[in-house]
Amino acid sequence: MAENYLYYGDNLDILGRYIAAESVDLVYLDPPFNSNANYNVLFAEKSGEASAAQIHAFEDTWHWDKAAARAYDDVVLAGGKVSQAMQAFRQMLGENDMLAYLAMMAPRLVELRRVLKPTGTIYLHCDQTASHYLKALMDAIFGPDRILNEIAWKRTYSHGNVGRNFGAIYDNILVYTRSASYTWNQQYTPFTPAYIAATFKYQDTNGRKWQSVTLRNPGPRPNLHFPYTASNGITYQPHPNGWSCDAERMQRYDKEGRLHFPARPGGALRLKMYLDESPGIKLQNIWDDIPALGSQASERLGYPTQKPEALLERLIKASSNEGDVVVALSQVLPLAVRGTCDAVAAA
Repeated sequence: MAENYLYYGDNLDILGRYIAAESVDLVYLDPPFNSNANYNVLFAEKSGEASAAQIHAFEDTWHWDKAAARAYDDVVLAGGKVSQAMQAFRQMLGENDMLAYLAMMAPRLVELRRVLKPTGTIYLHCDQTASHYLKALMDAIFGPDRILNEIAWKRTYSHGNVGRNFGAIYDNILVYTRSASYTWNQQYTPFTPAYIAATFKYQDTNGRKWQSVTLRNPGPRPNLHFPYTASNGITYQPHPNGWSCDAERMQRYDKEGRLHFPARPGGALRLKMYLDESPGIKLQNIWDDIPALGSQASERLGYPTQKPEALLERLIKASSNEGDVVVALSQVLPLAVRGTCDAVAAA
């Protein structure tokens, strides 16, 4: 497989011809999912006018026709849980456009599982139109125990023209792993000024802000149950669960001036957690801090459903390492293969 390449064509064919089994660390899949929308421009001027590189990319409308029926039959004849899932979809949905969409998606998802390494992760970008069906399909392909998260990405602001329903302002991103030994790099979001003011209420003489956190172990740990005589000459007793660290680390905290001594006798010994050493809040599964691309965004290429680089950068950092192979693809748009985790695919 050639790295840092852009393959143009039906990604099902490209995956089978160019991508070896268990050779990919991370997949980002952004297939068309918003029905009744035609996207004809892959590249355009920032003014919105079609450029000389205009390419008819795809028509995001799916119909149950001979091609869809053939795709469905191929998946069913292959057997296994995916076949069972597709037959259940047909019984439930009938022969309609949604079944056609799932019939086209199924073999591509099977191929993507094939090319993922055991440590690999796949992110599937979708919306409420088909996310529940795709989740069931992914369960059949990867296993129901391999779902890591369902992320809600707030892609737009409130709509003023909402009718007899609630405004749809987020996309779904389904995250599945090939195995339990997946790559994971914890990501954080910065503390807000309000959070800092409310939480980091103390300050050392050198100006470093800190908060006081417990040294209590969350569960019973008999081996961490010992009295500790601190540098102030007072001996402190642990919580019945024990301390959250051993005696050697407690002495190091004390030597570094990181222990927070209680003001009252018999109070609990605590630990100073400094603001400048805190990475932030562990990233949760609601992402409302990455806005969609505005019409004047410098990175905009003119592609109607282009995703912001910050979105891809976040998931690439979370689920791959430097030098890993990252694949980004759409349903029939180019498939981008990048060889480093800091390269954001634009397909």
